[in-house]
Amino acid sequence: MTETIAWNLAFRCANGLGKAPGRIADAPLPNQPPSGWTGSHGPGVRWEHWPRSLNTGLPMMHALTLWLPSDFQRRGPKYPGIAIFAGEGQFAVEDESPIPSSETSDPFLRDLAAAENHPGLLRRRDLIDGEFAILWLTHDELTAGPTGPHPDLRIDGEHVDESQGTNAWDHVEPTLDVWLIPRVDPNAGKTPVDLWGDKVGSDGYIHPATAGGVLADWAEPLFGLSHLGGTAFPIQAMPQGLTPWYLELEEISGLNFGGGGNAQFDLESDTFDWACG
Repeated sequence: MTETIAWNLAFRCANGLGKAPGRIADAPLPNQPPSGWTGSHGPGVRWEHWPRSLNTGLPMMHALTLWLPSDFQRRGPKYPGIAIFAGEGQFAVEDESPIPSSETSDPFLRDLAAAENHPGLLRRRDLIDGEFAILWLTHDELTAGPTGPHPDLRIDGEHVDESQGTNAWDHVEPTLDVWLIPRVDPNAGKTPVDLWGDKVGSDGYIHPATAGGVLADWAEPLFGLSHLGGTAFPIQAMPQGLTPWYLELEEISGLNFGGGGNAQFDLESDTFDWACG
């Protein structure tokens, strides 16, 4: 039986690899090709399939595209990777949603009328009505590489985003390579659960903190990193429904989890949650 591995996401920085975009590099660039990218350029999907916010109609901001290790491909080999997008915020107003039309002279509304849901689309909305999306991607969509959104089609002063969310036209982040680096983690392949004291999960998952509430020596270097699987570090309570096959994301590439927060996207159960510090 093959041992399950957890993986850290490492990002291209000025002189090597860093723990997040814009950080000081703490390791040299690896010899293998990148595992994906972060930034405003998304995967090679048709523009009609780029996810749109449900209320504002604006194209969502791309945050991350990632080739997944085989055991994290929970939709099977047809979908070997994912992309994460963030969209409208808590002040999006449904009654003010744009009405798509193929007959109008407004190029934004014509474009919106042509939009379709990507076959691998999953939508998630948080407790304050912020919108996120996951696309399960085909091999061809991944190998197309970083692909920019369509140029802004809005007429000046029209379709302004007042939702306090993000979109592909107003929020531009640099496109940077991402690598998956094996993570020395005793909880790789185990289900994250809330634990107290010295209790252990049913499959052997262990708490990263000591009885005194400080991180254990083995957990200290794992904290604050975006990663696949292994030990979860939710800022508040552990989300219910996590499996060993989840992605924990810090605030990279324009993502806003309340300032100092992080999010968990489960690739098996579709659980999604985030919390601020």
